[in-house]
Amino acid sequence: MEKHYLTYEEFGAVGDGVTDDSAAIASCHAEANKIGVAVRARDGAKYYIGGKDISAIIKTDVNFGTAQFIIDDTHLENTESRVFVVASDYEGYELDLTKLLSKDEKIILPHEGEAFVRIYDENHKCYIRKGLNQNAGVPKSDIFIVNKDGRIETDLDWTYESATKCEARRLDERSITISGGIFTTIANQAESKYNYHYRGFEINRDRVTISGLTHYVIGEIDHGAPYDGFFWVSHCAEVTIKDCLLSPHRTYQTPSVQNPEKFVSMGSYDIILLATVRTSLINIKQTVDIMDTLYWGLMGSNFCKDMLLLNCEISRFDAHMGVTNATICGCKLGHQCLNLIGHGKFVLEDSYLLGKSLINLRQDYGSNWNGDIEIKNCVWQPISAKATLFNANNSGDHDFGFACFMPKNIRIDGLSVKDGEFDIKSEQLYLLPIYDRNYSENKPFKYTTPSYVSLSNVTTESGRKLLPYESEKLYEGLTIEYK
Repeated sequence: MEKHYLTYEEFGAVGDGVTDDSAAIASCHAEANKIGVAVRARDGAKYYIGGKDISAIIKTDVNFGTAQFIIDDTHLENTESRVFVVASDYEGYELDLTKLLSKDEKIILPHEGEAFVRIYDENHKCYIRKGLNQNAGVPKSDIFIVNKDGRIETDLDWTYESATKCEARRLDERSITISGGIFTTIANQAESKYNYHYRGFEINRDRVTISGLTHYVIGEIDHGAPYDGFFWVSHCAEVTIKDCLLSPHRTYQTPSVQNPEKFVSMGSYDIILLATVRTSLINIKQTVDIMDTLYWGLMGSNFCKDMLLLNCEISRFDAHMGVTNATICGCKLGHQCLNLIGHGKFVLEDSYLLGKSLINLRQDYGSNWNGDIEIKNCVWQPISAKATLFNANNSGDHDFGFACFMPKNIRIDGLSVKDGEFDIKSEQLYLLPIYDRNYSENKPFKYTTPSYVSLSNVTTESGRKLLPYESEKLYEGLTIEYK
């Protein structure tokens, strides 16, 4: 019978947990890619991966089975050397697109099939961050999928009168699956500064499913450099990570660039999603309690579209530099809860959230959600008696590179607030926050507040009423409908 897979042992891997098998693993995947067959790890093996600057390129199915992989990050030749790179079958190219005013425009592609596209206006900076991590922003950009008929399938955040660059890549038609495996990272012990370590899996291929993988982190001490994702998913579409047990990382602090006398916490992640379309995280759990504040949030995202979080139990969801259209369903979120900015429609349903607020609209990016939010059949357990469902802060004095909005329409149908443990004699529960304590109408960068709120089936364990807001002048013109 013809063999349809390769093994690491065929290329010299020992699997004893001591011998560095990184070169053999890379060679195995290179040959598998060349002849188009799967790779299978040996059940019971323990593959040691040391600090060599070697990455294994994956383009075929992989079954890690019950094999263990020890990733030793204590002495690295290159902190940006991924262990595995799940790579596309296609090279990227420049697309001649200098103007884009509507998603209804037809795009002429130089090939058959679909394309992943990212368009830039490098003369316009946006996401100009405010606060102790303040920066100069990033070029305005959009990602979208173009189908085989040249039609854009993805919502656009902005229009482009004069695009300066447009990058594209043909979408992979051939899907691959990566399953199993028990991975243990021996954490770096580098200086606590923004020296991100890029280890684990880089995924820049479309239509990839990763399932049944476990990742542990050991050896963390009182200092270390942050990680930019054991899974780093970038510039691709239709990636699903499911049924995985993953590890948050210790929270380390470093002096602020703006004010060295103050310290800022550095984000350190097991999942990073960067400029992805239709990414799904399904049944993801973490190795430590979701309320353990010693550890940073498990995941972060930037510039993503059409994201799904389903049946996950993790410390937080974070849309850092924006998400366009997202759904969280059947999830439980912990101490960092739900951090959101972006565009389009956001749906939160059948979920249990613990946190200071139900939804935190990130103030370092203007507390911006340019679209609608729907909340259905959820439970929120606030961590203090005085609480606000939505947390936002925008003083109207900072240019974030875009106009900032609170959700235009908010619809809540089914929300239970578990606040029974608190002494609520004088504390109120509000829907909307005081986003500017020095409000005036002549601020240079106007923050637009909601037009419409619909509330039905909202209950509190304490029996107190959910009040719409504390300051009426901030929400003039708002229509609230109780159903």
